[in-house]
Amino acid sequence: MRLKWLISVGLVICLVMAFALPMCAPAPAPPVEEEVGPYEKYVSSLSEGEYPVPRDCFEQAMEEGQLNIYDWAEWWPEEIYEGFSQEFGIKIVKDNFADYGEVVAKFKVNPETEYDYVRNDPKAFLELKGLGVLQELNHEWIPNVNKYLSEVGREVSYNRNYEYAVTTDISPTNYGYNTKYVDDPRIPSWSVLFEPDEKYKGRITMLNDMYEVIGGALKYLGYSWNSDDEEELMEAKELLLRQKPYVMAYDSWPVRLVLEEEAWIAQSWHGDILFLRSELETFVPALPTEGSVMIYGFLVIPKGSPHPAAAHLWINYLFRPRVNAFLFEAICYPPTHTTAGELLSPELREWLPPEEYWEMCDDISLKPFTGKGLELRSQIWEELMG
Repeated sequence: MRLKWLISVGLVICLVMAFALPMCAPAPAPPVEEEVGPYEKYVSSLSEGEYPVPRDCFEQAMEEGQLNIYDWAEWWPEEIYEGFSQEFGIKIVKDNFADYGEVVAKFKVNPETEYDYVRNDPKAFLELKGLGVLQELNHEWIPNVNKYLSEVGREVSYNRNYEYAVTTDISPTNYGYNTKYVDDPRIPSWSVLFEPDEKYKGRITMLNDMYEVIGGALKYLGYSWNSDDEEELMEAKELLLRQKPYVMAYDSWPVRLVLEEEAWIAQSWHGDILFLRSELETFVPALPTEGSVMIYGFLVIPKGSPHPAAAHLWINYLFRPRVNAFLFEAICYPPTHTTAGELLSPELREWLPPEEYWEMCDDISLKPFTGKGLELRSQIWEELMG
């Protein structure tokens, strides 16, 4: 009986405790981790001041998987291409041209040529635009360009609001001189180049480009670089014929002549002069007081592009501030990026043209390349080269 009583008491105590304790809910299932996709990883990898392309551009570019580039050989540093390819897994296929005339000729033969990105100068851009082979850029797919492209880059008279091309760099045509041998109070006037002192005879190089040579003479005389006025062009011709005995070569890349100090004064593009200065510190640029012309580097996407999203992703990558600064530190051309200039070395920043200088420079028009402007320039150049 005692045993039964103890068992009964034990059962009662257990029942009381069971009702006294709170009901135990089943253990919660472990949280399901939300999968992070490639686009989210791309966005989270960006540094401050870098803006991602929209998801649709990114995903289409990943599907395309390739970028066909048509550009100068060994112009931009390989690290730029390698960095893009490694980050996005996009294969880069490069083709190179010898000059911009070759670019235009290729698209004349086949307007649907399958390049995704092509570099142009103003003349080639105007010709390709006239041929109707360029596609309009999707501004929603290039947020870094929207954020950082300078006013000078946006307001090109024949490419307003970067409709068909992104302006990557800008350079005036000017001249450089070796301070060891050239000490002229007229510097930086064009007169040093076009009406040189006797001691500079055989020490001058001019660009091997009729538009630049004749255009520079026109600016010195106070006319437009684009002039197609016969009287003005004939005046420029006489000036160039008087200058010719002082010219040792018409050479667009006089590296050896400058570095070996055979040439003391050289007409060139500002970026090339800065490159030469990096090799010879006594060779410095002069920004002519009479003004010059603005030579832009353009990025375009042809209508025949098989990988347009990859092309937009590439352009947006190039306009990341640090990528842009690295690029232009390497090639020495002034960037059209509003903040990349701040990241350049102090040595290079010192020689960038001030913003107000661009107001003294002409935008290129079609007049020198067509009709009377082309005909007269061709006649002048033939006589000058004879």
